[in-house]
Amino acid sequence: MIFNSELVWMIVYACYLVAQLAACAHILLTKHEEPPSALLWLVLVTLLPVFGICCYLLFGINRIKTVSLNVQAIREKVEQSKEKYLGPSVDNYLECFKEFQPTGEVVGSQLNRTLDRLLPGCVALTGNHLELLKDGVMAYPRMLEDITGAKQSIRLQSFIIMNDPVGKEIFDALVAKAQQGVDVKVLYDSFGSCRAYFSHFFHWYARKRIAKLKIHAFSPLSIFAPWRIQLRNHRKLLVIDGKTAFVGGINIAQENARFKKVPRRKYIHDLHVRITGPAVAALHFSFLKDWVYATRRDIFDVTLLEDFPPPENRGDAVVRVVDGGPGVRPGSQNVFFAATALAQKSLSIITPYFVPEPAFVKSLGMAAARGVDVKIIVPKNNNHVLVSLATQSLYRTLLSQGVRVYEKRGVFSHVKAMLVDEQWCFMGSSNCDVRSFKLNYELDFCTEKSEFIEVMHRQFRSELAGSKEIMLEHIADKKLSLQLIENLCALLAPIL
Repeated sequence: MIFNSELVWMIVYACYLVAQLAACAHILLTKHEEPPSALLWLVLVTLLPVFGICCYLLFGINRIKTVSLNVQAIREKVEQSKEKYLGPSVDNYLECFKEFQPTGEVVGSQLNRTLDRLLPGCVALTGNHLELLKDGVMAYPRMLEDITGAKQSIRLQSFIIMNDPVGKEIFDALVAKAQQGVDVKVLYDSFGSCRAYFSHFFHWYARKRIAKLKIHAFSPLSIFAPWRIQLRNHRKLLVIDGKTAFVGGINIAQENARFKKVPRRKYIHDLHVRITGPAVAALHFSFLKDWVYATRRDIFDVTLLEDFPPPENRGDAVVRVVDGGPGVRPGSQNVFFAATALAQKSLSIITPYFVPEPAFVKSLGMAAARGVDVKIIVPKNNNHVLVSLATQSLYRTLLSQGVRVYEKRGVFSHVKAMLVDEQWCFMGSSNCDVRSFKLNYELDFCTEKSEFIEVMHRQFRSELAGSKEIMLEHIADKKLSLQLIENLCALLAPIL
């Protein structure tokens, strides 16, 4: 009996050693490009025998690469289907866009030459008009107005859709248009919109069985695929008849509209943009690719030729739509890094969550060393405490490198935008953090050469007027315990 017991333990120990060696080998083979992450998992697997291996199996194995390949394959299929789907008319349709390709000084600028290389497929187009919408108070009425006037199609995509008065008002308007024969498709993120999902909000509208109304989750949560929680579709987009688009940072929730019954501490300040012109086609096509991936439907089953009307000249703004994410491209990451390299006079970033990778922090310092006036604006009152603490852990490094840091006072600021040399602007759904750079599916745009740049310049001045600049002396006497907590939160940056 003793012999058998010892034999069993020897077998168990041998199996554990095999599992440990296999886990270490997998870490070294798959995480060699991320030394800090690889070292952390090696230590965890080695020092915490069973727990470490279980954690690695659940959270350490990067299934995102597998999903990325699936997303990439579907997007390529959609791209290749355009000519087949549009048939002989594709040449005429694409020919229309040649009229809106930038020429002269714009196309030859260092900015566009850089972004053309960094973002292949994201083409800059002229002839657009942009209207800045501040908070849901301005955005929702404009969105509802255009929804009501829709004739052909409506495409809505949002990270957060809430089961509240704002969500109900918008969905009631969508139902009314679907009943009138307008083709309505809604795509929501299963993590961001989990409250609406579990309260059966989407099910309540779906069970109406309106033929023209389709509602779908981008990446449904499942206990058998817990890693899906990391793949968040963070895009916010509304496209009406393929001619008008709303894009930016505003989700569908009553906090953005500042309902009276919502406590002031939960109010959200944010920005959105209404776009008309040729760039809307690129935004619409981004939605189509996401829809094909989420539903696994063929492109021929989910779109109409009328969804892509010929582009029309609506203004003088040059717009480059930038969609990014696993299997797509590092969109916002490339633009943020390009901004630090191209900025000559000023670089202003406002973001609710500022937890970028160390390389970007260093690039900001290099820009400041070249004499660029670098400003970072983050909210004083953040809705994610851990993210706020992680951001504060970077203050000393940023300030010592000459980067100016401001904390926006008042209600929580969810604004995401960047202004470079007061010449070009970048905004959309991307935060300046690791998640937006590498994990989330984001939708943004760059714009230049229009009065919208001056509008954004005034907006940044307004944001600064409501902010307090942080100086080195303000953080010099920070308690050691608080520093430890902030640094601990910084280690969690990739999953915050």
